Amino acid sequence: MKVSAIICEYNPLHNGHVHHIRETRANGATHVIGVMSGNFVQRGDTALLNKFDRARLALQCGVDLVIELPVAFATASAELFATGAVSILHNLGIVDELSFGSSCSDQECLELLAEASMSTTEFYRDRIRDRMREGDSYPAAVWEIVRQRYGNKVAGMMLDPNNVLAIEYIKALTKLDASIKPFAVQRQCVMHDSLSPKEMFASASFIRKSVSEGDPSYLDYIPRSTAQLLTRRIQEGRTADIRRLERPLLYRLRMMTPEELLELPDVNQSLQNRIYAARNANSLDELLGAVKAKCYTMSRIRRILMAALIGIRKDDQKYYPPYARVIAFNERGMELLGTAKGRSSIPVGTSLAKLSETGRLSERFVQLEEHATNVYGLAVEDMFSAEQDFRAKIIPEVL
Repeated sequence: MKVSAIICEYNPLHNGHVHHIRETRANGATHVIGVMSGNFVQRGDTALLNKFDRARLALQCGVDLVIELPVAFATASAELFATGAVSILHNLGIVDELSFGSSCSDQECLELLAEASMSTTEFYRDRIRDRMREGDSYPAAVWEIVRQRYGNKVAGMMLDPNNVLAIEYIKALTKLDASIKPFAVQRQCVMHDSLSPKEMFASASFIRKSVSEGDPSYLDYIPRSTAQLLTRRIQEGRTADIRRLERPLLYRLRMMTPEELLELPDVNQSLQNRIYAARNANSLDELLGAVKAKCYTMSRIRRILMAALIGIRKDDQKYYPPYARVIAFNERGMELLGTAKGRSSIPVGTSLAKLSETGRLSERFVQLEEHATNVYGLAVEDMFSAEQDFRAKIIPEVL
């Protein structure tokens, strides 16, 4: 048995994802685990399809077991997103390999990039802060110091968005002293977030944009199973759109005190002041425009806003995920669960209610999932509540 893992969002699952899963299998994986974001994703947005739909699609395209990445990490910075997911895989005690997409499939090159990032953030904190005071965002400040230390070639590869998470995964494996081996799959044709498809591949950003505009061309770049389910969910009014959360979000910010804002992840004194000053904005676009500055990326601001709406605090990201919540599995996935039963150092289960009983931290993480699903239920036309999460019947899919 060779167990490979993929950290994913599948928002939505497209041909590039299918290629990645197949390449992971071709590299010898007999079993594949996916650690997948739930109803909210790392860019600070709602997932187009709910987590159970996306998990089932993952099984249909070659994944055997899908574990939910808790919302406190799914909506965090790239570093925390990677660390949270890798910690789950490490604690399961059954994973041999972590497979991820990257522009660079050279393992030594990726390890150099990870080392450059780690050493820069560890030993040059003062210089990073100085550059941020001058107006750079945190990623831009780190990148400039890496460029000065390692040269334009290394810095250019680090700037490639297709390499960002790959670097963070390797850093997380190192930080946790995990025995899991990294395996990079060359990304096919299109860049991350590209709005220009090529051959049979398109980015998830292009697909989501096409869906929102009612342009059916996205159907050429997703597997048949995704196309069928996505078409049905659109017709049923069960796809999510962050714009439906505009009023709840604006209300939440108007009710928050400056002290509560400072408790949000990634909020410093300057951002606290900017958000508080903009709290009476009359639209989401107006709010984002008022808070945005050169030193703060739009993704960071959106993640902060989602944290405010869901109720995620800085303290929620101080600890590793305390459990592995299973949201889909097949017969091979059952084999994985059986093996993990004797090796995992964290509770593994399908029931949020039962997982909440395994400790105070677990109780807090389950509470956040309940909040997240309640909020997500407002982002779809056919609204629902967190009862969906607690009453979900998760049974094995037949191969």
